Amino acid sequence: MSATEARTRAIRRDGARRMAPWLALMAALTLPINSAAAANLAIGVAAETTSIDPHFQSLTANHEIRRHIFEGLVAVGPNNDLRPELATSWRLTADPQVWEFRLRPGVRFHDGTKLTARDVAFSLTRAFGIPGGTANFRRFVEDVAEAVAIDDLTLRVRTRTLAPLLPASLALIGVVPEKLGPLLSGSAFNDPAVALGSGPYRLVEAVPGSHVKLRAVPDHWSGPPAWDEVTFKLLSNSGARVAALLAGDVDAIADVPTTHAASLVKDDRVAVVQGPSHRVLLWAMDVFREKTPFITAKDGSPIANPLRDRRVREALSLAIDRQAIVGRVMEGLAIGTNQIIPSGFSGHDADAPLPRPDLARARALMAEAGYGDGFRLTLHATSNRYVNDAKLAQTMAQMLARIGVEAGVNAMPVAIYYGPARKFEFSMNLVGWGHPSGDAMTVMREALRTGSINNYGRWSNAEYDALLDRAERDMDLARRGQLLQQAQRIATADVALLPTHFQVNIWATRRGLRIEPRIDELTLAMSVSQR
Repeated sequence: MSATEARTRAIRRDGARRMAPWLALMAALTLPINSAAAANLAIGVAAETTSIDPHFQSLTANHEIRRHIFEGLVAVGPNNDLRPELATSWRLTADPQVWEFRLRPGVRFHDGTKLTARDVAFSLTRAFGIPGGTANFRRFVEDVAEAVAIDDLTLRVRTRTLAPLLPASLALIGVVPEKLGPLLSGSAFNDPAVALGSGPYRLVEAVPGSHVKLRAVPDHWSGPPAWDEVTFKLLSNSGARVAALLAGDVDAIADVPTTHAASLVKDDRVAVVQGPSHRVLLWAMDVFREKTPFITAKDGSPIANPLRDRRVREALSLAIDRQAIVGRVMEGLAIGTNQIIPSGFSGHDADAPLPRPDLARARALMAEAGYGDGFRLTLHATSNRYVNDAKLAQTMAQMLARIGVEAGVNAMPVAIYYGPARKFEFSMNLVGWGHPSGDAMTVMREALRTGSINNYGRWSNAEYDALLDRAERDMDLARRGQLLQQAQRIATADVALLPTHFQVNIWATRRGLRIEPRIDELTLAMSVSQR
């Protein structure tokens, strides 16, 4: 084993060890076995896939479908572990900025074309940005300076600087055939003849607003899939999702609403499974503009942006009762937090206490900052993306009212939410951040680094940025974790964001099925089996 491979494994072992507190929370309820075989699987999901194109937009719903049709060099397992996929091995060469990946022999695309290192090199280049795409896959390949096929089964990747987590980042990049060309993208992939991957399922049809249907690839390199046909049905309404499961219209559902979890546990027609999520829910605040569009004085007159004052941000944090959010809003199915790095991830601060609400201190800080009378604020949130998102926004408004902030709520569908968010049109908005690459750097870089399009409050701190720059290049696991922890402490001390909790993932299946929970929230047909 090379020194690099040993380091990579050490990173994953360390992550698994520190994930123990999360994994201890997992609870699976086993129910009587249903011996009836079923060749087809229907899954009800809450969020719509915006594109079959694996490089169009990095969203959980898109990654779910991508994992079935398109494969990456490596795959992230259910507990955040890296596993070989198209690459059977990877290592650093004598040059610390050159990685070498050895590909799995005999892999073919769904049209029978042989997959080679040239297709992988093309896909890494394509992920930098495609016509009509959001370009947010770029963050996973921004370290790649050059990808070269040495032969059919050998790929060399030169990075711009030291990149210790390159294999984890490339796990998010689905491989497509080079012959598709650089201009074909977006809705063109709704055509099964275009959506050519090497995954265990091929596309049959994608109907926007309705469903995505997949069919098994019986001669897949990993063996024949368990299900002949898989259909992902869009059921954005949580009650409708539960009703579809109970009526037998679907075999499994994701994102079980917390309000239904207890009753489903008692229903012998279904099985419920839950597990920790690495998704943190937080509020981003506009700390950039001198005047922000959705804050006024209580009489409606314009005022200077109070969120630019750290004392006001601390007051808002002290007004939040995170334990009440966990207990009352999330029905106990969440984990309160004041940091964006989950337990088990490098950089998590295990010594950071969970802040308790302190209304007296909050009011004093508001008065000290010159806002003793409070102000008016509109909170923006999604209405169908995160568990209880609209309810979370209403609860936040009630909590802020206790320190004189009159907050209204504008909850909107996710399809129209992130456009204005990325144009910085909100003053304070709800965001859910997962860690899809299995590393905290992704979120720390995107949510708070200066200049990031996903830094919705446009917070900026040179020391924070410098620490991230150092951590990105550091090959030493322990030292890298210390750098990330230092960066997080800077952001926490300045109240750059208002984290409230980590979600808990909940799935339900019909009797006779079991589903393996995943910390990354993905609902995969490969995770569903018959008892």
